[in-house]
Amino acid sequence: MEKKISDILHSIDNGEYKIPEFQRGYVWNSKQVKGFFRSLYLGYPSGSFLIWKTKDPSKIRGSLTETNSTFHQLILDGQQRLTTIYTIFRGETPDWYEGVSLRTDLYFNLESQEFEYYMQKKMSNNPEWINVSDFLSKGGVSTFITEIQSLEEEKKNYYLSKIVVLNKLGSIQDYGYYIKEITITELDKVVEIFNLVNKTGTTLNESDLALAIITSNWPEAKDRFRDASSEFMTHNYDFSFRNYTRFLNIFCVERGKYSDEISTINPDQFEQTWKEIKKILSYLINILRDKAFIDSSESFSSLYVFYVMSYYLKKNGGQFKSEEEANKAIYWMFTALLWGRFSGSSESYLEKDMNAIKEHNSIDALIEEMHLFRGTNLYLRPEDITMQGVRSRIYNLFYCSVRAQNARDWTNPVLSLYSKSIGYNNKLQRHHIFPKAFLYKKYNSGNSIQKALVNEIANIAFITQQSNMDILDGDPAEYLPKIDAEQLRKQFVPTDSSLYTVDNYELFLEKRRKKLTEGINSFLKSFYEDSAKGGINKDLQHYDQEIEKIEISLRNILAERLELACELDAFAELIPNHVKEKVNARVKNWLGKNPGEDKSQFYNLRRRLDFFDMQEYKDVIASKQNYPSFEELFGKKGTLEIRFNQIAELRNSIRHSRDVTDATIKDGEAAIAWFGSVIMPYIKKIELEKNQD
Repeated sequence: MEKKISDILHSIDNGEYKIPEFQRGYVWNSKQVKGFFRSLYLGYPSGSFLIWKTKDPSKIRGSLTETNSTFHQLILDGQQRLTTIYTIFRGETPDWYEGVSLRTDLYFNLESQEFEYYMQKKMSNNPEWINVSDFLSKGGVSTFITEIQSLEEEKKNYYLSKIVVLNKLGSIQDYGYYIKEITITELDKVVEIFNLVNKTGTTLNESDLALAIITSNWPEAKDRFRDASSEFMTHNYDFSFRNYTRFLNIFCVERGKYSDEISTINPDQFEQTWKEIKKILSYLINILRDKAFIDSSESFSSLYVFYVMSYYLKKNGGQFKSEEEANKAIYWMFTALLWGRFSGSSESYLEKDMNAIKEHNSIDALIEEMHLFRGTNLYLRPEDITMQGVRSRIYNLFYCSVRAQNARDWTNPVLSLYSKSIGYNNKLQRHHIFPKAFLYKKYNSGNSIQKALVNEIANIAFITQQSNMDILDGDPAEYLPKIDAEQLRKQFVPTDSSLYTVDNYELFLEKRRKKLTEGINSFLKSFYEDSAKGGINKDLQHYDQEIEKIEISLRNILAERLELACELDAFAELIPNHVKEKVNARVKNWLGKNPGEDKSQFYNLRRRLDFFDMQEYKDVIASKQNYPSFEELFGKKGTLEIRFNQIAELRNSIRHSRDVTDATIKDGEAAIAWFGSVIMPYIKKIELEKNQD
């Protein structure tokens, strides 16, 4: 059956189409919306819709409207497209809508015939740009022609000259979609179809699919999640549906990675487990607020530490056995966050930590895992702070360390920085000790190194909005001596006034880094004095972590660009044969060791890329047929190959316990820096995505 968009919209208006509760929310970004409408405008194929017709809809999202039909029609495949269509055509979201913000200010250029979201400078008073929602929701060309009659002659004539383009834009409502209907009665089979339909693409991730399974078995899941989120948000802790799904998987099947075993859990088990999760999370939040000076989930660069600690508590009756054990757990948590335990290969490290708990049932085992990950010394060094800004993992630990000192506001010392301040003027803010405007008289904001020095953590303090307004862009040599020296010390600020001149700024940074390091390490030691011996060389481990970040980014770049270059099977068509053979063997071996794992996950190119080594990434990128897709990013092929060889040599030397020569380290450092400069945007994107989980 085929339906025009205009008819589909009418069906949604009448309440004929709904969303089953096990569907995830809206996730498309603005780029996807623009690309989708471009396809509709050009008449390109954009898939079909899969509808589940059922007399018993179980739990749905949105209001259950009475219709003349005995069947309810629930959207299994096509929610993102239908939500987008409805929102742009109607200027408002459908009643099933939940998820990321969906803008309605989509504009169309009558000259270039491109779609863009509204930009005032570019579009204001420019007749070339028209609002798509206004145009479509009011009836298209006929209404538009009526409305322009009152315009000045020149503008009216311009629009009349574009009547062909306008007609084409209006004809989007006539775009036809094939609608496939299924009438299966068993909910578990419907969910299986939903998962299979969506697994082969990139639109759903594993947590979305797991949530669909959980919701099908336990229809109240999302209601429970919403209630919990409302409760935890009153304490400034923001957990997502994705987080809750992971907690359930960990608690029910005791796996860090999502497992099909979650489908065997019945509603009563889910309900009881959920009560246990809520109780443990509430306990843990109170512990962290009381002992670790953390009163918001914003203080976590990764919520994976919550998964590990909550699992430990599950295995130990829901509480720490002693204050000493709680302190050790907090020490582990801070070091895991500080050194990026979960910034890459998060699921793998989660599995390792859960296995350590299963085997040893001690926080000591988790700390030992951190030593294997990072090396002997888990404390901070002054050089670790150099050039690190507020996005650094050090920042949140620095913030907690300051609050632990009972530090007070600089111009209103009666006010504690750990108190819950009320009112805009008392809101806590980051403050540049040497104001940016002050420093940029000497330093060049266009120079990345100088800009990093200006914005380094060592130039940051915490004060209220009012204090920030009082100081503004003041000269540190004038305002710092007026602040109580004790309050400066509590924020690890040197009290030597000779350091407060712009000429001595870099010396100030040097001294502040040392004091920050001492203060943060003292804060860590207040929980646990770590005296571990042995372990992997710390500096070499640091290199390994940097290489791992690059490797993760390369996987994502490869997946993105190869899938764009091949409409069918990119692995089969674009991967050199010698690489395919090795990777297929590794995948086969892995599946043999993990018989319960879903084989269909390897239909996805991104998943197969996890089984490539560094030299194989090089072979794929540098191949004759593939390099045109990468040349813009990497430049000369010869340079790329040299850098790959350098970084691979350093990685292999570290991981196979070889003697690492100075030349290998030097070459490896150069390669890490080169890759970082080329693919840093991807690295930042990956870390951001991980932090949301």
